[in-house]
This record gives sequence, structure tokens and C-alpha cells, in this order.
Amino acid sequence: MSRAPTHAGSLRLTERFAFVMVFTVMAVFVVGLTVLAEKSGARAELEGSVSDGSRTVAAGEGGVTPAGGVTPASGGKHAAAGATAGSRTARPPEVLNAKLTAALRTALGDRAARLSVGVADTATGAEALYQPGQRYYAGGITRADILAALLYQHQQARMPIGSKDAAMAAKMIENGNRAVAAKLWQAIGRGAGLRAANRALGLRHTVPGVADKWALTRTTVADQLRLLTDLAGVHSPLRSPGRAYELGLMGRSAAARRWGVAAAASTSYAVTDRRQPHSRRFLINSVAVIHHAGHVLLVVVLSRNWRTQGAGFAAVRAAVAAIRAMPGSP
Repeated sequence: MSRAPTHAGSLRLTERFAFVMVFTVMAVFVVGLTVLAEKSGARAELEGSVSDGSRTVAAGEGGVTPAGGVTPASGGKHAAAGATAGSRTARPPEVLNAKLTAALRTALGDRAARLSVGVADTATGAEALYQPGQRYYAGGITRADILAALLYQHQQARMPIGSKDAAMAAKMIENGNRAVAAKLWQAIGRGAGLRAANRALGLRHTVPGVADKWALTRTTVADQLRLLTDLAGVHSPLRSPGRAYELGLMGRSAAARRWGVAAAASTSYAVTDRRQPHSRRFLINSVAVIHHAGHVLLVVVLSRNWRTQGAGFAAVRAAVAAIRAMPGSP
């Protein structure tokens, strides 16, 4: 019979206690490692989801289409819901263009040939254009582009607009002061400065006037609709204070009130003009933001070859009224 080792036998109380403590520590250590591994995996998975989500948001905020990226300045959930609903029920552009064409020809008859019109719904992004291929002298509405360029340049330089420039901007937009417009045209760097700012603002088909001829800038309804989008929408190269400032000035346009464009537009920001270059006839251009059937619409009317100012303004008012009378949004 084999003899038992000398260390065999019953353990003393202190030895039992030490054994239990060692076993407990080892068990806690193993469990701790397991929990830590699970937490690390969960954190990595969560961080991956956040990263992917951030990339998705950045991609969504990066691009702005001519009308689809527009959200009213008061935006929020309602605007997002409207854009979603609009995308589900969106009609083809040719249908919207035909609808606008019919409304304008009914309201204006032969006078409609002298106009180009653009309208965009800020909630749905729907857009309708009438005679979009025509280019017009921008005339007085170049002032809105000059101010937008000035705001953009100061924004890029991280400098607020001084009180002197602000006072001149008010005279230029509210009262249509041409001498002040010429000074601010020089302040932005004339045509070169306007062209550079317009590239950032998304105006691709506007040709600045040469030298000091700022009123001879030529433009299209699509570009002026883009500028209104930059001013009235959240997703814009221009920051909110600048947008609100310019829209506020445009809303107090004396010419718009005098000729009834503001009344036709209900709530409007309008800038208009008078004499057509190289001609005894008149051009009347107007940009406005109107409320219609629960929607906020951006409206641009460019026109030319009017024998009198009154005839041109009457046509612009009729065009805006025709848009408001259209069933539903564009």
C-alpha cells in the first residue's frame, strides 16, 4: 500500500480561507475581461454607426439643387415633411412648365411673349419656368446681386459690414439709388467681383456688365430664381443674418410699393427697373416671395420692350396674379 504524501490531509482554516480568496479573485478577473470585451465590441459598433451617419448627413447637406434644396427661413420639421411629400407626388417638369405657360398666356395674351417667368415652391422643391432660355438685361435687379456679393465677400473675410456700407445698401435697395449702386459695384470689384461671388452663389448664366455699367448685367430667370433661393433658403452659401438683412431691405422697396408689385405679391421682396438700354422702351424686372395656398413661392419676372412703365408694371402684376390663381402649387 502506497503511503500518502506528507502534505496530504485536512487543510487548516487559514489555508482554506486563502484558497477561497484566490479562487474568487481569479473568477472576478475572468468575468471582468469578458464584460470588457463585450463593451469594447459594442462601442466599436456604435462608433461605426455614428461615423456612417455623419457621412450621410454631410453628403445630404453638401449639394444644393436650383430649387430642391430650398427650405423656408422658418423651416424645420414642416419643411422637411413638405419636401418628402413633394418628392412622392412630384410631377414632371414639363407638366409644371405647361401649367405655368397656360396660366400666363390666359392672363396676358400676346404680352406673354415679352416675359420670362420662374417660380419655385420652397416646401416641395417643385419648379416651373416659362421661356427660360431668354437672357435679359438685369437692370435694377442687379442691385440685389451686388448686395449678395458684398455680403458674401464680408462673410468670407470674417468681417461685418460697416455702418457706411450698410447705409449705402439701404439706399440702393429701398430707394433704388443708382449712384450708391455704382459705389457698391466698385466696392465688390465690379464685374470680376460679381462673377466670383456668383460662382459661389450658383448663378451660372449671369454675365456682369463691363467697367462701370452694372445695370447692363445680363441674366436669366433660372439664375434669379437661384439668387432668391440663396436669400430665402436655409441651405445657402450666405449665412442667416445676411439673408435676413437683404430680404428685409428688398421688402421695403419703394418701387415695388409705388407700382403695386408688392400688393400683387401679397408678401413680397421686389426690385424693379425703368429704361431699357439702347432703346426708348422699358424693361420691368421683379423678384418676389409670395404666399399661395399655404405655400411659400419664389417668383421671378423678367420682361422688356414696353412702350410705357405703366404697361410693363401692369404685365408684371398680371403675371404674379396668374401664378397665385393657379390651382395648387407649381
